Amino acid sequence: MTTSAVLVHEAVTRLQEMLSVLNAHLRSFSEEEMEQPLAPGKWSRKEILGHLIDSACNNHRRFVLCQTEPAPHQMVSYHQDDWVRCGAYEHAPATELLQLWTLYNRQLMRIISRIPADKLQHRVDFENGYAVTLGWLVEDYSVHLEHHVRQIIEE
Repeated sequence: MTTSAVLVHEAVTRLQEMLSVLNAHLRSFSEEEMEQPLAPGKWSRKEILGHLIDSACNNHRRFVLCQTEPAPHQMVSYHQDDWVRCGAYEHAPATELLQLWTLYNRQLMRIISRIPADKLQHRVDFENGYAVTLGWLVEDYSVHLEHHVRQIIEE
C-alpha cells in the first residue's frame, strides 16, 4: 500500500470510528445536557456538533475543489463562530443534528476513499502563506473531528 493509500485508509478508519462512538454515546445525554455550554463562554454539545456539520460542509467543498481545480488551491477560511450562530443548532433536536452529521460524514468518506493518489499531493495555500497538501487536509479533518467528538462525550 502506498503512503497516500495508507493516509486515506487511516483517515477513513478514524472517521468510521468517530461515527460509531458518537452515535453510541450521544443518546445518553438529555436535550438539556446537550444545550448546556461546556464552560462559560464555550459552545454546548449541540453547538459543537453543529460546528462539526459546518466543518464537514466546508471540507466537502475543499476536497472536491482540490481535485478539480488547478493546483495550488487557495484555501478559503470560514468564521466558525458565525457559522454556529447562524446555524441555530441550539434550536434543533440533537437526534436530527446527529443524523445530518452522520450522513454528511458517510458521504465524505466516499469522497476521501476515491481521491487519486496524485491528487492527494495537490498543494493548498492558506491566506497566511502556509502551504499543505490535500492529503494533509484529509488527515487534519479526521483529527479535528476526533478532537471534537471526544470533547462532546467526555466533558
